[in-house]
Amino acid sequence: MGEIAEDMTDGTCCQLCGGYFMTEENQEKLGTEKESEATLFTHGYPVVCWDCYNDLTGIEKKQYRKAEVETL
Repeated sequence: MGEIAEDMTDGTCCQLCGGYFMTEENQEKLGTEKESEATLFTHGYPVVCWDCYNDLTGIEKKQYRKAEVETL
């Protein structure tokens, strides 16, 4: 459980749903021979995914930061 908490605080996954982030370039590597080269995207600060952000109220949106990339 400690790894997920760390991933949420450094922005590797959504702090609300736990979905992981990956750039489009790396998403294309999934399911191919280069899948082992695919890496997760880290924002460097806590973020929420686009889906979770859209579900937030106006007041809640002031408390969270929207991710720069999509989830897997």
